[in-house]
Amino acid sequence: MSKHIHFKIFIFALLLLYVPARGIAGSVSGTIKVKGLRSPANVLMFITKAPEVDLDFSKAKFIIDQKDLTFMPHILPVPVGATVFFPNHDKVDHNVFSLSRTKKFNFGSYKPGENKSIRFDKPGIVELRCDVHAEMLAYIMVMKNPFFGITDTKGHFQIPDPHYLKQAGLTGIETIPAGKYTVKTWHEKLKSKKQTIEIPADGTVSVKLDLTRGTPSVLYKR
Repeated sequence: MSKHIHFKIFIFALLLLYVPARGIAGSVSGTIKVKGLRSPANVLMFITKAPEVDLDFSKAKFIIDQKDLTFMPHILPVPVGATVFFPNHDKVDHNVFSLSRTKKFNFGSYKPGENKSIRFDKPGIVELRCDVHAEMLAYIMVMKNPFFGITDTKGHFQIPDPHYLKQAGLTGIETIPAGKYTVKTWHEKLKSKKQTIEIPADGTVSVKLDLTRGTPSVLYKR
């Protein structure tokens, strides 16, 4: 084989190193069934360990609304470092506060039309309350990675969740890198479950879980 051919092979091999890999990521979808609750909605589904992803929060907007004496949504997952806004769209004053170890804060009483915000810089569970209305309760789940989803009223979910990402204005998180992972559940009234999965090189892995009432496990072990 001539030196000229050897050189061509060498150049071709170098070029392959710089060609972006295609078809090396997939997603997770599935259905959750629950016993002891009226609805399978608002179950957090997440990957416990996953490669780090650089996120651009410049256009992201996470919101816990206050309307009809209710926090909306009931469970809001956000990546570490996200800022959450708390507009008061009710007709009465509210006071949002949390005594959680992950993030303790108290906005004090604020009127309809006003808005507050706070940044969440540590992973974990933040339980939200309003000391004006004891029935108001919600959770902010501060996640280590963006690979999570929330079940709908029929128990369906997808990771990553395209609807959630679109609402938040996050981009560049359409798939999960191929590999073996553990998918886990969290809901304040359901026992947590986890399942080992393998994300295909190109496609979707399906997960089906049955959940029962009970105390959930911690979000992340400290």
